[in-house]
Amino acid sequence: MEDRVKITVLETATLTCPQCKRNRILQLSGYPLTKRFTRVKYTCGCGKTFMTTIENRPGQRKDVRLAGTFVIKGKDGKTLDSGQMIITRLTADGMAMRLANPAKIPPQSTMDVEFVLDDAMQSVVTKTVRPIAKHDRFLTVQFTSKKHMDNLGPYLYFNKLNE
Repeated sequence: MEDRVKITVLETATLTCPQCKRNRILQLSGYPLTKRFTRVKYTCGCGKTFMTTIENRPGQRKDVRLAGTFVIKGKDGKTLDSGQMIITRLTADGMAMRLANPAKIPPQSTMDVEFVLDDAMQSVVTKTVRPIAKHDRFLTVQFTSKKHMDNLGPYLYFNKLNE
């Protein structure tokens, strides 16, 4: 039986190997998925190859276009890379972004991001995030803290992005 996976608001899909139950999060921003259902063939690290269907629900996501910068920090807190980014999707859990230049992001690293909201005050938001999926220049990250006591909280609420 073939597994069916839905694309999340942050344009990721989580594939689970039927043999070893290992999860792999795919970043799908760079792929033009125009069909409702797309069949993909995936080979897990354990060697098992399986088919899965990725379900796309057009219209469920809201696009944003917020400019900002990022700084990648390693496990020891040293700065590894930095650059500019454009945030394309934003939720209370995380965001999807497009980096100006490809960056190497090691496992278990964190990023400090700073971006400007498109609200009346042009609020500057600074957050610490953790990368979860990357494809080329597209990156999906999760906020390390789910409490948004700064200007991001009201922005998410009024723009109905907190779902």
